[in-house]
Order: sequence, then C-alpha cells, then structure tokens
Amino acid sequence: MNKKKVFNIVVILIGLFFVIKKFYKSAEYSNVKRINEIYYSGEYNKAKSELELHLLKYPKSSESWAYLGLINIELNDTIGAEKAYLKGLELDSKNDKAIIGLGVIQRMKGNYEKARNYYEKAIKLNPKNPDSYSSLLVLEIKNKNYQKAVELGEKAKELKLTDTRPGILGNLVVAYHLNNQSEERDNVLAELEKMDYEDIEYIKMIISGMVDINDFI
Repeated sequence: MNKKKVFNIVVILIGLFFVIKKFYKSAEYSNVKRINEIYYSGEYNKAKSELELHLLKYPKSSESWAYLGLINIELNDTIGAEKAYLKGLELDSKNDKAIIGLGVIQRMKGNYEKARNYYEKAIKLNPKNPDSYSSLLVLEIKNKNYQKAVELGEKAKELKLTDTRPGILGNLVVAYHLNNQSEERDNVLAELEKMDYEDIEYIKMIISGMVDINDFI
C-alpha cells in the first residue's frame, strides 16, 4: 500500500471520528436540554432520574455530573451533590460549575474560607460565570461586608445571564437592601417581579424584616 493511499485512509478515518463525535455530542446535548426542561418545571426527582440514565450512557460527561450535583442540592442531598461535583471535577479539572458547586457545599457546612477558595478558583478559570460572583456575594453578606456584596452582585448582573438565573438578582436585591441602597433595591426588585421570580415573596419578607436573612442564605 503506497503512502498516498495510507494518508487518504487516515484522513477518512479522522473525518469519520469527528462526524461520530459531533453526532455523539449533539445527541448528548439534545438529551440534556430535555432534562433541563424537566428541571425548570420543578420536577427535580424526575430530572434526577433522567439525568442518572443519561450518565449511564455518557459517564465521562463532566458537565452532566456537575448538573447532577445541582439537582441533588435542590433535593437537599448534600452528600450526593458533593460526590457528583467531585466526579465532574475528576473528569475535568477546569469545570468551574463543579468548583462553584463544591464551594456551595462548603458554605452549607459552614466552612466559609474553603467555600471562598473554591469560588475564587472558579473566577480565575472562568471570569464570565456570574454564579461565582453571586456565590461570593453570599459570603460577604454573612461577613456583613455589604458594599463588597453589592459590587459582586453588580459584576454578576453585568454578565447578562440573569434571565436564566434570577437568583443572582435576588441576591443583589438583598445586598442593596443591607447596604441601604433602597432605590437600586427597588429597581432590581421590579425586574424580578416582571420575571415572575418564584422566591420573590421571601425576598420581600427579608426586606420587611419579617425573617432573618440567615434563614435563606
């Protein structure tokens, strides 16, 4: 077999590999999109079951493991969430979503410095992920550094992804309130009302002083 013919076969095989890979990724994305719709409908148990089936087919999907971590947090399964995030990070050491998730787990455990380290690492890896800044905002609120919390919330808001993660705006409303910026608070609160944010009543209860902020963050 001459070199030219060998080269042509190699090119065909490489081309076939990328076609198969593209199809694989397309099928994976389509399935995750379907699960995402279930998740946003609030059917967390169903979303988890579907995602676990998905992971049987795509066990090396770091993003999907991180997604399972998020769903487990919604289901108050912090042990399962931590395992899923660690698996996602094992598969991809630069998965900022998994790193943020591990930070959330540490915050829930009360390990605030460990949580901060995770969030700051995530920002270094991906400075365009608003969840990193919003998560740090929560730590600053707990530390009563309200001005810093506002700065982080505004940074997250600038990234223009709050339409899919309105909780970021919810955190910013609380930061504005605690920093005595009532006009800014009310403007963002109005944005949340237009978005039909599901936790807006809790935000209003915090603003009115009916509940302690630490009950929700």
